[in-house]
Amino acid sequence: MTRQDAPMITLTSDFGLKDYFVGVIKGVLFQSKASRVLDITHLVEKHDIASGAFILREISHYFAPGTIHLAIIDPGVGTMRRKLIAKHANQFFVAPDNGLFSYLLKYETCEVFEVKEGPLLQFQKSPTFAGRDHFAPIAASLANGHSPEELGEKISDALCIEALFPNKKEGRTMGKIVYFDHFGNAITNLNHEALGEKLLDPDSFCVNFKGKKLQGIKESYRAGGEGQPSILMNSSGFLEIFISCESARKTLNLNLMDDVVIC
Repeated sequence: MTRQDAPMITLTSDFGLKDYFVGVIKGVLFQSKASRVLDITHLVEKHDIASGAFILREISHYFAPGTIHLAIIDPGVGTMRRKLIAKHANQFFVAPDNGLFSYLLKYETCEVFEVKEGPLLQFQKSPTFAGRDHFAPIAASLANGHSPEELGEKISDALCIEALFPNKKEGRTMGKIVYFDHFGNAITNLNHEALGEKLLDPDSFCVNFKGKKLQGIKESYRAGGEGQPSILMNSSGFLEIFISCESARKTLNLNLMDDVVIC
């Protein structure tokens, strides 16, 4: 495989933009045959696994087969948590076993491999920077043409954060806020599948959260009215709480994993 033929690698992390961490990881990746490294974001809030998992879910729909997605949001750095590769939609995902693969694990075709030291990979002790010393070399090995089967063993017990998914309680559909975008819009885990027939009457549809009740699904942000908390189904198919031209997160004092209950 030539460098020109090598797959793209994407990077998602909570490293921020101040330090050298991202640059060093790219240096490790460029020692492989990888010629294209794309930053998804490095502004995930510190240790925010829930948001990182949602990002991986979203980007999995839009990249070509063979793409390698490296996600480093690793509050357990230096501990014995496993190093994983997931294979889904002919793409590869590299991350610690801390719930970042939660959404991917729900796909029947997703396969997960635990990576261990072997002839192809020798990991140096890394109490504080496993992104550089463990996970970037795994992504580089995939870029060099090695398969997940060569790098690890298939497993069936990767950590899945079940709280990220809707459920029913006493006949009511229960969801949570699982992601905030840059504008302060609150994205829930309630999609068309979870809401079903309730979406057939958008005007009477209502939700409760933090003691507030909102009724009526809007068709766009502008339709919400200036300064008015509202809901819509966003471009990814999830119910979203928003305030036109304002941050719903700040104005409504919303937090990640807040409950959202369908009336």
